[in-house]
Amino acid sequence: MKDAKWIYQDYEFDNRVSNLMWTVSGDYDENMDVGEKSFISKNVALYHAVTAGGRRKFINWPSVKKYVISRHRAGFNKDILLSLIAMGSDVVVEEKIIAERPGVYDIRKDAYDDILRNYYKLHTDDLMEKVRHAMILKKIGKAPMMDTETRNIASDLENLQDREDTIELLKGIEEIYVKYFPMFVEGDSGDSSESGHNKNQLRGDFSDFMLEEMFDEPEDLDIEASIEDIAEALLGESQGDQSNVSNDADNRILRVQEEDIEKIYEKVAYYYGKSFLDISEVKKLQNRVCKDAHGSCRIHMTDGVVRSDSDNEFQQKYVQRHQIKNTDVFRANYKVFKRNINKLRESMSRTLVQEEIIDAIPSDAGRLIPSKLWRIGRSSNNKVFVKNIDNNKGSFVVDILIDSSGSQRRNQSNVAIQAYILAMALTQLGIPNRVLGFSSFLDYTVIKRFRDYESPLSANDNIFEYYCSGNNRDGLAIKTTCEDLIKRGEDNKILIVLSDGRPNDIKVGKGQVNSLTQAYRGRVAISDTAREVRTARQQGIMVLGVFTGKEQDLMAEKLIYGKDFAYIKDINRFADLVIKYLKQIIVS
Repeated sequence: MKDAKWIYQDYEFDNRVSNLMWTVSGDYDENMDVGEKSFISKNVALYHAVTAGGRRKFINWPSVKKYVISRHRAGFNKDILLSLIAMGSDVVVEEKIIAERPGVYDIRKDAYDDILRNYYKLHTDDLMEKVRHAMILKKIGKAPMMDTETRNIASDLENLQDREDTIELLKGIEEIYVKYFPMFVEGDSGDSSESGHNKNQLRGDFSDFMLEEMFDEPEDLDIEASIEDIAEALLGESQGDQSNVSNDADNRILRVQEEDIEKIYEKVAYYYGKSFLDISEVKKLQNRVCKDAHGSCRIHMTDGVVRSDSDNEFQQKYVQRHQIKNTDVFRANYKVFKRNINKLRESMSRTLVQEEIIDAIPSDAGRLIPSKLWRIGRSSNNKVFVKNIDNNKGSFVVDILIDSSGSQRRNQSNVAIQAYILAMALTQLGIPNRVLGFSSFLDYTVIKRFRDYESPLSANDNIFEYYCSGNNRDGLAIKTTCEDLIKRGEDNKILIVLSDGRPNDIKVGKGQVNSLTQAYRGRVAISDTAREVRTARQQGIMVLGVFTGKEQDLMAEKLIYGKDFAYIKDINRFADLVIKYLKQIIVS
């Protein structure tokens, strides 16, 4: 269940809640999260402040936040997961708090009384609410009537009490989720299409989170958590000002007030790096590309926080850690990847050299060959002329566009390496190439430039800065990329898009605008992306899709790119398959 939002506008009471949380936690630098300020009554609000403080004192709360983000990316239902964490963490910290501060017992009793009094006014058919209700009744010494599922979940949560270590607590939470809610595994679009996951698959993913947790500094918080908190605060959710924001959950549409949107815009450069374009150029670009399905969108072109003017040290460290991770994967298989670079370079070189050969073929007209005049009247082959066939298709330029959304995260290093192999082969051949990554945050499509057309070979190392977060508006990213590519002077322009075939984004509307169409997901997003690919081809740009997703999304990839896409399961065959499809689009 989602509790009602915090709506008290009483400054003194709000200050009392904050002070209570700070007193219990012992840390005045902490703030309560949005969900923790939910309430049923003032008594419950005060008790939530106590438990929020207890979580920060006895549990590594930043790790819990990172865990929630990690599992949400993997498709877990966030509301169910947060409910389990709230109840599980309360089991761990409640008695510890009361042992230290006996007065908390009375605060808890008053809160429990209000929760039980209001229970039948809430969601009595909500399983999580039934579990919470049962656990409270048991804590006050009553024996509630429960169905089997409610009893089992409550019992498993209560058994978490002795898990002192945060990681062990999270493992226990994950075991409960996998045991009781394997069907609630959502895809990027928020539906339950991923319900085919089995329990072992879900449980096995915990190792991914552990690797992240061990690698990151404990005090650092995932950038997505920071952005999420900022978005929630700026949208007014933490103050309960629902006049400023509404959320159409089915269509993933956010409607916010103009002043709140402007505040969010100010944060984009801070988290993603300042734009390398002047404001005037950005506006001109947006006027050209942000139309139709992208009418409410904005563009941010950046070199990232590491290589642009930025004072966001946290995000710089975050990107650099991903750069190290990706580089380590590359180095671990250096011989294989080096062989792919060499093979791809040589194959491209042979293909382009062959295209430059001028063939002389026999003909009925053209340049006379005297030595063949004897054929006239003596042979059925009367072709005594030759005609030159010029196979030279001219110069080439290539753009590599990488989907950097959260859905690529499990395959992050491999995607970065694929882009690196392409860029290295092209650069070593002297073919101008540019490498860009794209993702979105609210109504911004953020396009990060890893290397530009004339960058030196060493700039290819920037590709390892690639990391995955946010959503992806593929159609707008392709349209924006083609704006520069089409202006190039080379005879042949190629766009290679590395994506998982799952364009997926929210829509942001200003004020009370009701004219918003469906959100950018599913058929709407696939159709738009396919349309932009067709438009690029009509402009003379050869487009190749390199599929980096799951097999069940192949149909979407086919709908977007037609026959011109490569599905590369084995990295050892990367060079062979890429050159095969490059030849296909060059010859066609």
